[in-house]
Amino acid sequence: MEQDEQLEDWYVRYHSIFGKRYTRKRKDRFLESLTADIRQFRSDVELDTFKLNEKDIVEYKNLYVGDIKKANTIICTYYDTPAVHLGPYQFFNVESRAKNTMLFILLSSVFYLLIGLFFTWKVAMPVFQTNNLTSFLSLLCILFYVLYFYFLKSVARGWPNKHNLIRNTSSVLMQLYCTKQFKNKKVAFAFLDAGCTNNSGLEKVMDKSDAVICMLDSIGSEENLYQVMSNRELSISRNSVETVISPDITNDRLLYVISGSKEEDSFTLSKKELKQNKLSDTNMNEVVLFLEQLVGRNSK
Repeated sequence: MEQDEQLEDWYVRYHSIFGKRYTRKRKDRFLESLTADIRQFRSDVELDTFKLNEKDIVEYKNLYVGDIKKANTIICTYYDTPAVHLGPYQFFNVESRAKNTMLFILLSSVFYLLIGLFFTWKVAMPVFQTNNLTSFLSLLCILFYVLYFYFLKSVARGWPNKHNLIRNTSSVLMQLYCTKQFKNKKVAFAFLDAGCTNNSGLEKVMDKSDAVICMLDSIGSEENLYQVMSNRELSISRNSVETVISPDITNDRLLYVISGSKEEDSFTLSKKELKQNKLSDTNMNEVVLFLEQLVGRNSK
């Protein structure tokens, strides 16, 4: 990737300023910034707002660049970031990731409930028994409970992870760079919602298009690069990106490009890798070349 001032600006903005994209409010701010950046050099930007069903109260948002209905290749990545979870990041295993996240939420909630009970027993009850409600100590206790329940609500909802450069800001930066570099009308881009939860953003794109979908996930780590698919015809001949045929990929139009550790039939990223604060220049450059090769082949 070319090291220009604009790329450095994107790095600061989406790693430091918009590095957490867990709540709807934070995700919307990110999309506003991303749209403004892309409109500086492209006008074919569309925001797709949708729900999984009519009764669903959760709203999702995908951002498309280019015409995804006419494209024969769509390069995608998810822009949301995860909650803190136990264990490594497990690619393609949604159920296991959800279990590890819920276990962390459960343990955190129990811990903070115990803190609340301890405070009530040792501090609040003696204060309220010996002071009226308008006393200074009583008001301090009431303030503690206001802050405590506000904080507990956040804990029960899931605590936003602050280490998101590898997962998945690296892929967002790669895709943003490619929207400027690749002007082929047969190529479109999709920044997807819910990649850390139920993959509803990816499913929406798969339903809207018959194109080959190339999904980028955590490409900026120091681990090896893999192209993972169920259909070998999608693979690109490139020594730096190992080809893996996996039963975890259930659609024959879907190709994943990831960096991670391969153990038998599974792929993971360790906690240490997830907390890295520096991108692998080698992997980032190799993915650019890989995507150029993929786009060139599919555009013939």
